[in-house]
Amino acid sequence: PPTIGVATFDGLDEFGLARDFTQLNSSDPSDTLLSKEIDLSALTSVYFLFYYQAKGMGEMPDFQDQLVLEFLNDTLAWEQIWSSDDTLLQEFTKVVEVINESRFLHNAFQFRFRNYATISGNFDHWHLDYVKIDQLLSATDTSGLNDVAFVYSSPSFLKRYSAIPWTHFLNNEASELKDSIDIKLRNNDASTNVDYQYNIFENNNQIFHYPTIGVSRNVSVLDYDTIGNYSFSSPPIDIQSNVFNSFQADSATFVVQNIIGTASSDNKLNDTLYHIQNFHSHFAYDDGTAESAYGININGAKLAYEFKLNRPDTLRAVQMYFPQMLDNVSDIEFNLTIWEKTNGVPGDTLYSQTVFPVHTENGAYHTYYIEQPFQIVGSFYVGWKQTTNDLLNIGLDKNNPANNYMFYDAGAGWTMSSYPGSWMIRPIFSMNEIVSSVINTNSEFKVYPNPATSELFIETATTNNSISIYSFQGILVSKVFTNSNVTKINVNDLSSGVYFVEVFNDKSKKYQKIIIR
Repeated sequence: PPTIGVATFDGLDEFGLARDFTQLNSSDPSDTLLSKEIDLSALTSVYFLFYYQAKGMGEMPDFQDQLVLEFLNDTLAWEQIWSSDDTLLQEFTKVVEVINESRFLHNAFQFRFRNYATISGNFDHWHLDYVKIDQLLSATDTSGLNDVAFVYSSPSFLKRYSAIPWTHFLNNEASELKDSIDIKLRNNDASTNVDYQYNIFENNNQIFHYPTIGVSRNVSVLDYDTIGNYSFSSPPIDIQSNVFNSFQADSATFVVQNIIGTASSDNKLNDTLYHIQNFHSHFAYDDGTAESAYGININGAKLAYEFKLNRPDTLRAVQMYFPQMLDNVSDIEFNLTIWEKTNGVPGDTLYSQTVFPVHTENGAYHTYYIEQPFQIVGSFYVGWKQTTNDLLNIGLDKNNPANNYMFYDAGAGWTMSSYPGSWMIRPIFSMNEIVSSVINTNSEFKVYPNPATSELFIETATTNNSISIYSFQGILVSKVFTNSNVTKINVNDLSSGVYFVEVFNDKSKKYQKIIIR
């Protein structure tokens, strides 16, 4: 895309679920992106600019699907101004619409984009970027964006995974960390002089800065039409072994802040890029977003995902994300299975448990708790054995291929998956029992504000406490040790949802439920 961050239109509703499994038409209205009111009454000519793309890393729209642009006229009626049925479009294309008709130049002007798609799942993707509306003074106003920007999300610093338990990362930094990363920049008709740096924070405290000498690294980023995206490859951006350093024993969270310094005339809203690097209790290859899905429609077929432990540990749960694709499969059982590794492929079964797919809202993972947690050493596989010929469709992240660790067996033996991506399956490990439910919450300590947005205060009657925050699934997300009666915890990095606060000392262990917004 021209810049990082796009609006994606598909067949899902606002909760990330299929809009309608009983769709009658081949293509129906799905998503709407609606602007606020804009006062154009004092202008005589305005340009409306945007970039759009079909498919991207998702699914190609069908020939009858469309992306549509509509304007609100002075009678408060919507008029279609533009539409695209070019479903074969692979690159982002710029569109410019000139607004000079008096019926649109009023004080309550609005625009909206809508898509027509298969609304029974995550299908028919259109992507929209860099929507801009401004006064048209000359023909050159629409010739360029005058903007240097990040193009993609910040890559993981980890060599194999996107996330790994803190207890498996400690003392294994050399084998788990990459030597370097690459950041992609795009110069959209702006100055070529760019400064780059990254900073790493833990609990709002800066613990690392790149480059190690000086404030920033200066590079020359030529225009996109000349070189395409700029790559930090000669030399790459170095990663040192002490880049993630924490006194936490069980889990840690770091914020990676990437910054580019550009000309004063450059758009500054996309010059800073953040990445949250969590070291909690789970292993993950994926980034948490499903561009597609993967399934096998053969009864008895098996799907296996390889993970490697750096120390013996206890498997407590497995998280999976099942997007809705054409049908609801929540009533179709499968056997959640763990295999040992034998000669490079799944061997003997270590554990099996009959479960059902769960379709969750907003891309959340469902947690399957292991009924009898057991210890694993070294490499193992987690996946399932099918009991029907239905497509269960596990979420597939297409930004982080992990095919070297993805295997399936449709009856002819284990084969490495050739469909690029990473399955959204995450095993959870802990030597300690994870919190699965809290029944007896109490008021022996105070938590405020509740709901919280950025800061949380815990007031206790005693000092010398260990204070932990667990997600609703029982995963430890934050832990501090305090000798004060009032402790402030920053919760900016936590996603919205329900959490549990645990206060532990030598006399008791107490819980309270909180909400993060």
